[in-house]
Amino acid sequence: MDNSPSMLKATLIGGAVFGLIGATPFISALNCLCCSLVVAAGFSAAYIYSRDCQNQRAAFSAGNGAIVGLVAGMFYALTTVVVSSLVNIFLRTDIEEMLEQLEDSGFAIPPEAEPFFDYMIDASPILLFFLGFCFWLLIAAVFSTIGGLIGGAVFKFEPPAPPAAAGPPTIDVPPGGGDPAPPMT
Repeated sequence: MDNSPSMLKATLIGGAVFGLIGATPFISALNCLCCSLVVAAGFSAAYIYSRDCQNQRAAFSAGNGAIVGLVAGMFYALTTVVVSSLVNIFLRTDIEEMLEQLEDSGFAIPPEAEPFFDYMIDASPILLFFLGFCFWLLIAAVFSTIGGLIGGAVFKFEPPAPPAAAGPPTIDVPPGGGDPAPPMT
């Protein structure tokens, strides 16, 4: 019988909270440090799930942490793409404006890259959303699984073994046969 708790709460909290933080302008730069926000999503999901396992006296291992981290990474990817898309809409960040700022600062775009940027400018927001989601899903699948694996190793839990069941009383027989000794009461 498997008495493991549901992973949904832990993965949703870990993935969505850090996905929200990862989509916030300027704070999202923390992902430049080895995808630290993505790793933290998996690690925190493993922590929350390990506490749920302890409360229900279910085992929690590094393997469980990796699975929880992977699922938290999926929630991270979805949350960060949705929130960053909304932030980009409200802040009206535009690829054309960014390219103009780059050119004004003296950065020259190679001529062979211009068709790509023209395509991105004309691309559908749905296509950009899909490409962003695929990118973050790949990154989050790797790094949040690593975070969950680390969390699983740190917070592993093995429930105590149930007490041994008392068997039937034994009767001591003296060596060489004979009458058994009366049971002691």
